[in-house]
Amino acid sequence: MARTLLLVTGTGRSGTSTMSGTLHHLGLHVPGPYLGANESNPKGFYESRWSVRFHNDLCRRAGIHIVDARPDALQRVHAAITPHDRDALSAFLAERTAGRAQTVVKDPRTTWTQQLWAEVAGAQGLAVAYVGMLRHPAEVAGSRLANYSRPGEHEDDAAAAARRRADAITNVARWINTSLVSEHETRGRRRAFVAYTDLLADWRPVMARLADDLGLTYDVDPASGEPSAVDDFIDGGLRRHRVGWDDLDVPTELAELAESVWQQQLRLRDDADTPAASAELDELSARYAALHQTAAALDADGRAGAVRVAEQQWASPERPLAERRVGDVGGRELLRAVGGRVKRRLRS
Repeated sequence: MARTLLLVTGTGRSGTSTMSGTLHHLGLHVPGPYLGANESNPKGFYESRWSVRFHNDLCRRAGIHIVDARPDALQRVHAAITPHDRDALSAFLAERTAGRAQTVVKDPRTTWTQQLWAEVAGAQGLAVAYVGMLRHPAEVAGSRLANYSRPGEHEDDAAAAARRRADAITNVARWINTSLVSEHETRGRRRAFVAYTDLLADWRPVMARLADDLGLTYDVDPASGEPSAVDDFIDGGLRRHRVGWDDLDVPTELAELAESVWQQQLRLRDDADTPAASAELDELSARYAALHQTAAALDADGRAGAVRVAEQQWASPERPLAERRVGDVGGRELLRAVGGRVKRRLRS
């Protein structure tokens, strides 16, 4: 019997934890130790600490945010992957899937590494399948605003409004990019898409269909009506942020683009291998890349100014070399922008 590795993916705040916890309560192996529950996720994440550390380190080396809005973020991660990363992932899978027929790894960060996981898992004889969790972009942005947007020191009302608008725009853009990448990277593989609201409304038919689509087996047949720990685990109150476009101050073009991606995702929920939906998502990806390029061009002076500040801080003769830290000038991305010019000044 083939062993299965089931990757629960999708953009963060889309119900990935609820899906992973449901699979755990249905008898699939979700390797721990997990991230602990917190106020933003009171039922628990059911997310491997190892996977989080692995992907966070890779994203840091690639110079991307874990839910990055840049269209080239995927290529940055691919370029950062080393043989050591492959060996580390291989060791993790060998240890955590040994003797297990069905292993679940939930981590939205796998959006950037689907190819890596598939290759390493395949080399170990694991059949890989994917569950992509779907949630409306306005709700995801609203959830991220509520849980992660923090006021600055001495922030007045005007500054707070500007920050929340900027955060909303960023979160919608990140949802678009990660959604597009996640769909494209799992295309042609064994996969299924599940809407978060469907799972909360009635988990039994959702999980029964998932078993049929992906060949999964559970300790309890969802269609039987037999009591399950999932009944107590899933709580409609988990959907605490019911946000629509009228509740977010984002540009119309960005909202319309996100809504279009969402509508195609719903088509894939009904049939994960709908060619017309994938083709439409490719067109939306091109539109998003063009929009992002335009936004970057509008901020060319800001980026150039950041590079000049970085050069001045790093090349200052008053500052000892040992104190010139990456974090002082905005991270690795600025270092790449400065490039060899700073290196030459530091050597002189």
